[in-house]
Amino acid sequence: MNEDAYAREMIAMLDDSLPLLRPEITERLRLAREQACTLATQGMYAHSYSSGHSVTWTEWMRQHRLGLAGMLLVLALGGGTAVWQAGGNGKDDNTVSIDTELLTGDLPVNAYLDGHLSKWVSNSSAY
Repeated sequence: MNEDAYAREMIAMLDDSLPLLRPEITERLRLAREQACTLATQGMYAHSYSSGHSVTWTEWMRQHRLGLAGMLLVLALGGGTAVWQAGGNGKDDNTVSIDTELLTGDLPVNAYLDGHLSKWVSNSSAY
């Protein structure tokens, strides 16, 4: 039997038995039908709002809160690290020249022996 024919037969049977029901039952059925129709239309509007490509930017952000928080944390840590690293290069100290002189042996022996290497370097950089 075809589904449409079965549905028509079922509707005819229900329509024929409707006068046999008590009035309070028919009233409850009418209220239940109205409520079901209202819920169906609300669900249809809600589904069309959030389905497919109609998801808005705020809805996407709401769904991906944890990922966004993680990305912001990574960006903040990366920015802080970049600022920290850039701050160390701006100093005008003689660390590089001292290390170079120590490694190449350009410092005299007295610089190693007197225990005041920084004093010797500051005196020698004045020349």
